[in-house]
Amino acid sequence: MKKKLAKQTGSLFKNMTDAIGKMNEKAISDNVKRYVQMIHQSIEIEKEKEMLYMELNEEEKLEAEYLLKDLFQPELPEFMPVSEVAQMLGVTPQMVRRYCTEGKIFAKQRLENSGQWLIPVEQFVTRPEFFKYLKEKEINKNKSIKMAKMMIESFNT
Repeated sequence: MKKKLAKQTGSLFKNMTDAIGKMNEKAISDNVKRYVQMIHQSIEIEKEKEMLYMELNEEEKLEAEYLLKDLFQPELPEFMPVSEVAQMLGVTPQMVRRYCTEGKIFAKQRLENSGQWLIPVEQFVTRPEFFKYLKEKEINKNKSIKMAKMMIESFNT
């Protein structure tokens, strides 16, 4: 898996480096150049973050989980729904339920044999996918707020 990730990010890095080189040859605004460079840097940070996560042992993951939980506590919900865990992990909701049943994901059922699970968020805060999940949640929240404002404005006119 590490080799596959390294190969994918290596080719992506080469493509980005080529694009930045071409960008310097063309008449492109400074804002566009800064934006593309920022994207390039964020990809590099994501790659480094994933590599560091893979190098953590279980004790270090628990320590990071504890620190990150304290850091993000005011912003984090206590539990995640099965559908969001599935989306974050890239599996089906049925697979998440199976992981819960097997103990691969720490969770408890709301009611015995109900099929509804309470999945604590804290177990995911050290995973690289979690921050992508948080970004998507923030984007969706902002879109919802924007839509609500537009609806209110349309009612007021």
